[in-house]
Amino acid sequence: MNDTIGAAIRLRRRALGITQARLARMAGLDQPAVSRLESGSRLPPLPVLERVANALGLRLTIGLEPPAAPRDDSPAPPRR
Repeated sequence: MNDTIGAAIRLRRRALGITQARLARMAGLDQPAVSRLESGSRLPPLPVLERVANALGLRLTIGLEPPAAPRDDSPAPPRR
């Protein structure tokens, strides 16, 4: 999961054409913190993620869902 978050941050930052140092200033962090975020070395606290998302013009969403019920793809019995 950390890799996915880090990759999303890196992709958006690059798409905007900004450096890690600039993103760090925009989010109130230091450049090594942005590097750690992008590498996925650890999951940052939610307030840090919110600041980074805001700096990048992203909406932070968190989804917690129960696992999907197994699907039964077998044909239905004939109706009588």
